[in-house]
Amino acid sequence: MLKLRDYNYKSLYDNIVSYKDSVKIEKLKEGQKPSIMSDSMFKTMFYNENRIKYSAKFLSYYLDIEYEDLLNNIKLSKGELDKDKERNKGERCDYVAIVNDIKINIEINNNSSKEVLERNMEYAHRLYASKVKRNSDYSYTQVIQFNWNNFSFKGNDKIIDIYMIKNDEGVVLNDKLIFIQIYIPNLRRKWYTSGIQRLSEEERYALGLIEPDILTSKELGGDLEIMEEYIKEAEEVVEDEFFGESYDKEWAWKDLGKQEGSKEIAKAMLKDDIDIEFISKYTHLTKEQINKIDDVA
Repeated sequence: MLKLRDYNYKSLYDNIVSYKDSVKIEKLKEGQKPSIMSDSMFKTMFYNENRIKYSAKFLSYYLDIEYEDLLNNIKLSKGELDKDKERNKGERCDYVAIVNDIKINIEINNNSSKEVLERNMEYAHRLYASKVKRNSDYSYTQVIQFNWNNFSFKGNDKIIDIYMIKNDEGVVLNDKLIFIQIYIPNLRRKWYTSGIQRLSEEERYALGLIEPDILTSKELGGDLEIMEEYIKEAEEVVEDEFFGESYDKEWAWKDLGKQEGSKEIAKAMLKDDIDIEFISKYTHLTKEQINKIDDVA
């Protein structure tokens, strides 16, 4: 990696990754609902026009727009990215919505590899340039990307970490690309050590979505009506046969991945025609490595 002469900087991934206090995606017990960090649950509860109020509520805590206005203006967009090369397999964002011509992207990261961070950046840049590919007016789209990270970095206790392209004096070169890192383990640790009374409303809402235990989520939600609605729908979702099958496969693959080699797991998942993005998340293999396995298979 080339560096600039007389210009020192520290990379995020220079820090040691920690999974302490991360959320476990595992078989549900009585009185539990799937965490929003589950791929199946996230898509069911967030990437769903009929339940858009839940993602709108989350976004309203961070965007400069009131919840009711946001709810009236937000529209889900296709998650599939345009292929950069015709031979490439399609890639899919976890969540894309449009608010007043601004694209909001949410990515769920249970895998801490550097490739995941770079993949998220690639997705944001491709959304940013998406209008350029369709038109000739060179109109770039503002993209705000939220990365929900189910891991943290040792020595960094931040729950929210915002990145933009700036110089040493904090002058922004481009305000159309904003990356917001949210570290779930750090949020859970604040709750463990400080108690619910020290949490902000947005922190309680996020934890209510994240925590599997239903009674705990209700306690965190307090008098938030939207959290009561979310929990009620989450309990109904768990009873759905198709959702149950999807979630069972998710936690089973993840559990199996702890015991078997990543490439063998990826090979088996490819045979079941499971999406490459999903395989990458749960095997810690890059898309390139998975594609090589697919070519051999």
